Amino acid sequence: MKTLLERYLLKDWKLKLLSLVLAIMLWYTVFQIGEPKKDITVRLTVSNLPRNMVITKMDPERVFLTVSGRVTLLKDIKDRDVTALVNLNGIKEGQTVFDLSKTNVAAPKGIDIVEVRPGTVSVVVDRVIEKKLKTVPVLDRKWVGRYEIIHASPQYVIAEGPRKVLEKITTIETLPANGDMHRNEETLNVGFDTENFPGVKVRPDSVKIVLKRLTGNEGHWE
Repeated sequence: MKTLLERYLLKDWKLKLLSLVLAIMLWYTVFQIGEPKKDITVRLTVSNLPRNMVITKMDPERVFLTVSGRVTLLKDIKDRDVTALVNLNGIKEGQTVFDLSKTNVAAPKGIDIVEVRPGTVSVVVDRVIEKKLKTVPVLDRKWVGRYEIIHASPQYVIAEGPRKVLEKITTIETLPANGDMHRNEETLNVGFDTENFPGVKVRPDSVKIVLKRLTGNEGHWE
């Protein structure tokens, strides 16, 4: 007679063998492969920037993160769900390099930060100053020879922005004055061209320009 142990081992042995194989595969998945991972990119944000300072350059502006967690959580995670923060408390004028690590990153519950790349960020800040600039009204080239600028108000504005940008200039041009003009005298409100002056704000933010139609060459108008 077969012993009790033999009867137990031999009964449904194929099913028992399959269960053993599945258990080994599950063990390998959990302990050898580990938790699922996902790579995302997140925009760097800053805190505690002094009120009299402005950021003129930050390199990089985004960081690459490797995160891990349950598949159900990783499937739906977006970059907006994760925050990568740089504390600028005590930063001085010029360039400062900050270390980046897991402590800079906040993620939803159940999500672990595995890696942050790169490991540093360079932040350049400049002191904010105010400067009085002379306004230079500009006429759109399609109206050159048709109208002339006879008055612009205000003649001076206050610009606020990075010291290294404003210390080099004394004037600021308007955007090209343009519009549906038919009368002998036209009045337009035109903003300023700050494309080459990053971080600069102007107040007031527009100029009132008075234009007068030139006589004698109306026949050349389209």
